[in-house]
Amino acid sequence: MRYSRFVAMGSALFAVSSIAAEDSKSAVTSEVHNVPPNGFVALFNGQDLKGWRGLGHFDPRKLRAMSPADQKTMFSKNWEDVLQHWTVENGELVNDGHGAYMTTLEEYGDYELMLDYKTVAKADSGVYMRMTPQVQIWDYTKEGNKWHLGADKGSGSLWNNAKGSKGKDALVLADKPFGEWNRMRIRMVGDKATVHLNGKLVVDDAPMHNFWDRAQSLFPVGSIQLQTHGGEIRWRNVFLRQIPRELPASGKLVGGKPAGSGWESIFSSDSLDGWKHEPEHWSISDGVVTGKYDGGKLHHYMYSEKEYGDFELHASVKMTGTKANSGVCIRTKPTSFDNVPGYQVDMGEGYWGCLWDERRDAMVDRFDPEAAAKLVNADDWNHFYIVAKGHYIQGWLNGVKTIDVIHPRGDKSGALGFQLTHGEQRKIHAQFKNLWIRTLP
Repeated sequence: MRYSRFVAMGSALFAVSSIAAEDSKSAVTSEVHNVPPNGFVALFNGQDLKGWRGLGHFDPRKLRAMSPADQKTMFSKNWEDVLQHWTVENGELVNDGHGAYMTTLEEYGDYELMLDYKTVAKADSGVYMRMTPQVQIWDYTKEGNKWHLGADKGSGSLWNNAKGSKGKDALVLADKPFGEWNRMRIRMVGDKATVHLNGKLVVDDAPMHNFWDRAQSLFPVGSIQLQTHGGEIRWRNVFLRQIPRELPASGKLVGGKPAGSGWESIFSSDSLDGWKHEPEHWSISDGVVTGKYDGGKLHHYMYSEKEYGDFELHASVKMTGTKANSGVCIRTKPTSFDNVPGYQVDMGEGYWGCLWDERRDAMVDRFDPEAAAKLVNADDWNHFYIVAKGHYIQGWLNGVKTIDVIHPRGDKSGALGFQLTHGEQRKIHAQFKNLWIRTLP
């Protein structure tokens, strides 16, 4: 998971105004490149390919369904291709018009992306948003022989949108002559894209269609890809500012209760009926579930007899101890109190707010520990809000989104649970209250 999700609003507003000023310029005039404005991070550092991998035109659903080992093999092969066709020259990321696309290691949800590019006659390229084609870059001249496809209208459009739909064609021709740098700014929120090219609005808040499945909306998260296709293209000043996805109204607790109807208290009384547990480790009193652990070689979970599929979940959590680690477990398939495969919304130093897949894929979505340290109320109550729908899992810690991932290799239903993590030197005192669940259609 990414620290840049945890963005101060003041920095974000400053960054937006700074970029607007930059866009108003007819050219990029600064001699210092690849240094991000306040509130942004540089995806390309101007020196090497750190933070990127190679991947061609590939269905992200198939990628996510692959085992980690198979993914590693495929990425290794693609990286060999990258090294043949991509170079870094004088702070510029250069592609010869062939090979795998440059693909971010990280996946992103909502964001503002800013980049400069320079290409050549008859080139055809673009920027894949969440691994979906694409914000178009191409030869806009008649000599490029693509006017019949809409190239006369210029770059920046959502070219793979359906014919006649909003965003399919650029609103104005904003390309600069070949040999000059172009500046593109893309705002991606939900499935809506807004694109400025050289300071001109070319796409205005248009839904980006899902190329891979026209019946579905755009994937909520995914990597950014720089496409290579038929001619040299150079990139620099590739900057990104993530736009935090706000906590929805249903994700807030007022007086220990969530807003709206349909919520069910997970523990309606001071009883652990319906839950498998070891009484020496787990108890409930005044609506607070407590787990205690004094070290050992085994995990000690408690888990529900009932299974849940798609849902929203609230949990207030507090943990103290030595090397303490615990978690709120979802979609688990327990075989014993020690062996509970499935997801954990993690608790513990270095793990707060992460999504872990126990006994399977391990870390699924990591949240930056430094950001978590700023969010967590040490030795006091913290709030998790978790949404699981299909293979898309989201999680907020104290109102900040820390989990935003599609993971098709996990189960789509299973038991709820709470964990006490094994370790000879661990001392754990974990508490859970305000536990509410609402099933989703």
